[in-house]
Amino acid sequence: VVINKPPAEVFAFATNSEHATKWQGGVEAVIAEDPQNVVGSKYTEVRKFMGQEMKSTMEVTAFEPGAKWAAKVIKGPVPFEVTVTYEAAGSATKMSTRVEGEPKGFFKIAEGMLAGQLEKSLQEDGERLKKLLEGG
Repeated sequence: VVINKPPAEVFAFATNSEHATKWQGGVEAVIAEDPQNVVGSKYTEVRKFMGQEMKSTMEVTAFEPGAKWAAKVIKGPVPFEVTVTYEAAGSATKMSTRVEGEPKGFFKIAEGMLAGQLEKSLQEDGERLKKLLEGG
């Protein structure tokens, strides 16, 4: 998604766990266990996905202000890693999200549907973030 705000501003808002429920549709709560956004810090994310409540303990694996944020599941029903990059696009920001993982259990059975639903929710989240930050 391209957001008409500078990378530092988009990054600061998007990586602040207090804002997660405002722009990530499936997130119901983020519970920080450590200081927020330091490589190695942990938090628990509670989200609804495909009608299932998922609690995942995440660990921040990259934190480069204005450029890159990444985390991985260290405990939860679906092991995955998420990487978000922020690139200047003129005076705007191109935010790209990549999620990699191997579903298991219920989610393995629904793997094809899972991928489609994940892509759809990432697009919706990006558009929601864009509207919030651009005031639209």
